Amino acid sequence: MELLLAGRLPDAATAYGCARTVFEQVASGERPHTISITPSVRHVGVTRRDTRREGFAAAVREAEGMGYPVLVRGAGGGAIAAGPGTFGFSIIRPQEGEDARGGFRERYEEAAALVLGAFRRLGVRAEVGEVREEFCPGDHSIRYGGWEEGMKLCGIAQRVTRRAASVGGIVLVHGEEELERVLERVYGAMGLPFRPGSVGSLRRAGYRGGLEEALEAFASEAEARYGARRVSLDGRTLGLARRVGPEHRVAL
Repeated sequence: MELLLAGRLPDAATAYGCARTVFEQVASGERPHTISITPSVRHVGVTRRDTRREGFAAAVREAEGMGYPVLVRGAGGGAIAAGPGTFGFSIIRPQEGEDARGGFRERYEEAAALVLGAFRRLGVRAEVGEVREEFCPGDHSIRYGGWEEGMKLCGIAQRVTRRAASVGGIVLVHGEEELERVLERVYGAMGLPFRPGSVGSLRRAGYRGGLEEALEAFASEAEARYGARRVSLDGRTLGLARRVGPEHRVAL
């Protein structure tokens, strides 16, 4: 298995293009099973379902007015926001002929175990579980505190096709105050429940390190669990990412 450490990409469209390109490379057999860990670029990510909601256009205007471009992601769930204090990860494997929905819960559990293992390396105690009125709600969120007043540290979602499956999420390290404000406007415009206090961070959970240390903890956990080999982003993949990335950008 490869551990792809792409580094921070120049813009959100390129980052989305990179995720899409790597997924397709794994699906075609061009790239082996891959774990990707990438620092985020400021953006709001929505699902195709979100784009059909009443108030979506207003949500896009709110996000872009705060400097957050809106992009459509392939995974399920709900709207998310990311910035310089967050990073994304994904575990991507070919389907190898299995049923498209096969292993759905197992993939969630695998991703949650990776997150919790990395958090333990950082001295953060967390657990699997949803919190009240959270962004991108799901019962495989990683939370600090209980359901009623707890906060979300990481959301997990999947993308599954006939040829490959990906499970991963966004880890919030710091910068949660700004993400709260963006998400409050986005969810408000779409008329969806949202509690600003549900937006957590490793910093709020007691972590005193920076983003780079958190990235390294995830990379080390992936190496320990999978024997993954670290690789950098190659020029060909970056070129493809730049070409297809703009297709994910929402333009009103």
